[in-house]
Amino acid sequence: MIPENIIQSGLTKTITSFSRHSKEERKERTMKKANFENMNLCDLALACSMYDALMPFNTSLRLLKSDTAKDIDLLNPDHHASLLKWLNDWGCRHLSKKSHPIASKAILDWYNQEGIKLFPIGKALWELDNQEIASAVYAYGSLKERIGAHRTRGGKRLQIDIGPTAASKILFALRPTALMPWDEAMRDEFDCDGSKESYFKFLVDIRELAYRIGELCKANDFDISELPNKINRDNSTVLELINEYIWVTVTRKCKLPSAQKLALWAHWGLLSSK
Repeated sequence: MIPENIIQSGLTKTITSFSRHSKEERKERTMKKANFENMNLCDLALACSMYDALMPFNTSLRLLKSDTAKDIDLLNPDHHASLLKWLNDWGCRHLSKKSHPIASKAILDWYNQEGIKLFPIGKALWELDNQEIASAVYAYGSLKERIGAHRTRGGKRLQIDIGPTAASKILFALRPTALMPWDEAMRDEFDCDGSKESYFKFLVDIRELAYRIGELCKANDFDISELPNKINRDNSTVLELINEYIWVTVTRKCKLPSAQKLALWAHWGLLSSK
């Protein structure tokens, strides 16, 4: 049964629409995004290697995990401080340090009302059904509209929402195996407008991509849960790797070299080592 709050939110129509499409139809729709139908494990490993080596984001994420023992407790003020510092490091600068008390209270109020209703930590996105995703999306819709900061502009005091990007990143921090963060470039790529209905569609699309990655892993004789280990990223979740791949190829629009090109370069390396 779909919870009453989801019925009232209007997500029922979105869920019903997706349910009418076959798994193959949904897969085809997702794979057309950013040319994902041609994605392979080599692409993912390369993009993640680039992201980890060149960008500072994993350093701040590792610090957040260390500060919170990989289990954020929003009733703990120290965890709140670490979360907000991480959000700033991940580009959410509208929640500036001077606004942290406002944002912290908004997030805590949201958590006490909606965040505690999230599905259990540890579930992977590809293990969630549509109703579990919809429950998380309802929480997202409530969080993004909370007031996270105040600004004075032209002599007027303005209220600044937490917004879609920061809300998705907070949910990602709370459920790092299941709830994918997004930014404006990703929303554009996936034809999303930041609404809770579009976030539902986005998560379903990412779930289809995870299914695709799982199939590629199986074809190479290992389970998707082993993927982080296979690319020397034992402390990362599969969802983190998917996020890194999309950030490199969509947000930064980086064109990855083909497997054939990489094989040629590797061959050069073998020749030079003789």
